[in-house]
Amino acid sequence: MKGNIFPLLLLPVIWGSYYVASHEALRFLSTFCVGIVIRLITMLLLTALMARRGELGALFRVRVVWRRLICIGVLGFLLDATAFLGLSMASAGLGTVLLKCDILFVNLISVIVYKQKFSRFDWAATFVMLFGVVLVLGIDPAELELMNAGNIFFILSALFVSINAFVIKSVQLDPVNPVSDSVVAYYNNFVTMLLFLITAAALGDIRQMPVILENRYLAGALLLSGLGQTLIYIVYYANLRRFPVWQVKIFLLLMPIVSALLSFLLFGDAMSGGQYLGMGIVLLGALSILAEQRRQEQKS
Repeated sequence: MKGNIFPLLLLPVIWGSYYVASHEALRFLSTFCVGIVIRLITMLLLTALMARRGELGALFRVRVVWRRLICIGVLGFLLDATAFLGLSMASAGLGTVLLKCDILFVNLISVIVYKQKFSRFDWAATFVMLFGVVLVLGIDPAELELMNAGNIFFILSALFVSINAFVIKSVQLDPVNPVSDSVVAYYNNFVTMLLFLITAAALGDIRQMPVILENRYLAGALLLSGLGQTLIYIVYYANLRRFPVWQVKIFLLLMPIVSALLSFLLFGDAMSGGQYLGMGIVLLGALSILAEQRRQEQKS
């Protein structure tokens, strides 16, 4: 693995923090309303950032790739919507594990489509990290309901996440008209926000919006979530541009550790010995993959 890995280590910290903040917002608003507000805040922040850099004009120079940019936004909405449907039909614990299985989809796509070669060690370390994630989440395997229709939606969400990562990378590195990470993020965010707005209006959830003006805690959680989403776009896309998709996904397996530690520090959530063991396993798996990649690079 060549280059500075700090952005890879920073990504699960940002994403884990975003997860905690958005989870707090979901205590007061529906998923679709939270999605609308977060994307609106993110759009304002991205607009300000691009205006400062003089990049707003680049939003209109997207020939060749504009269809894929819209596809990225649609996939962004679908991965959130299917995860929500899964949560409405199955347990959140199993859902979180299944969503983390996107690393397996990414690996398979890398092998089948991009002819990426994985060693047995890489596969073994990936499954070890997934096992560690199960422990970090405090899930008892004996209580998992595997035969549940909601699990199909969780698997679909993981699939959409995986496909979206490769579509994003293809737009970033398009040989005819490559676009900046900011442009990809802007289109992704805008299309996703628009679809959330349409869905919330159709379901009648849009009537919940005035609650934001009456609840300062909710407003604060939404602001932090919007900031987190913006940073995710910036750091996640930068990592996708520099590293193979599967390596980025490996480091995102560290996200549950960040979320668990933040919940412990901020809200006093109890942590078991099994969760601490899971953290150690995930970290050990990540370090093992890093060491293996270094060894392969030196060998080649």
